[in-house]
Amino acid sequence: MPVAKAISTRLSAPALILAALCSLGAAHAQDATGDAASGSIPDDARATVNGRPISTLSIGNVAEQITAGGQQADEARILDELINLEVLTQAAEELGLDKTPEVAASLQLQYTQTMANAYLARQGADMTFSEEELRAEYDAQSANVDRAEYRASHILLETQEDADKMISELAAGKPFETLAKENSIDPAGENGGDLGWFQATTMVPEFTAAVADMEIGDTSAAPVASEFGYHVIKLVDRRDAALPDFDSVKSGLSNLAVRKALAKHVEELRAAAKVEIRE
Repeated sequence: MPVAKAISTRLSAPALILAALCSLGAAHAQDATGDAASGSIPDDARATVNGRPISTLSIGNVAEQITAGGQQADEARILDELINLEVLTQAAEELGLDKTPEVAASLQLQYTQTMANAYLARQGADMTFSEEELRAEYDAQSANVDRAEYRASHILLETQEDADKMISELAAGKPFETLAKENSIDPAGENGGDLGWFQATTMVPEFTAAVADMEIGDTSAAPVASEFGYHVIKLVDRRDAALPDFDSVKSGLSNLAVRKALAKHVEELRAAAKVEIRE
């Protein structure tokens, strides 16, 4: 795994359209406030349903979400589905469903989420950070990155008894590479068990824990059990991987700084608010 990495199934087109339409939630409800008696289509709308407009902006929002999901947006189809949605919305209103506690709570939640996200987006867009601030974040993140890389070889056996036998033969002076070629059930055995360079996160935890405690040149004193079998390990070398260049991760650092600043801002807003919770 590259050090930089440390610092869905796709929906079908109809399902994606439906998901995008549902995500409009309260925002679409705000669009549906036209004059039923006017009989004309407003300039910013593509259609009306009983006088209520379906805005061009709503169609664009759905199209953007579909495109972001990796599919091609069909605006004519989106408009057709929005008309269906509006017809159903009006039918639900005629039954007074928007006044029921469950639906009213859902509409309020969607409104709250939409407004909160819009506020955070506006605040984040206005945030800027100096080169010094980003470099400080770079240093902080770099300090938390596990840069250790290992080069090791192993002999993989099916049973602990076989692994114990390998350790005994190694102690008797038999070459590790030869034993790996003759006995290992892992394909790396053909190369004398050489696994090349790897980072800790690319190996099973038991293997990683073992090499982390070994000195260069050491061989396992006891078999290391994992889901694959029993390992006899030889640590060949150890080094620290190079950190990514500052400029290559500058954009990501800026996004991280924005997220941190927004989280702090939310904490400040909450601290200033009067919050009462029923026990």
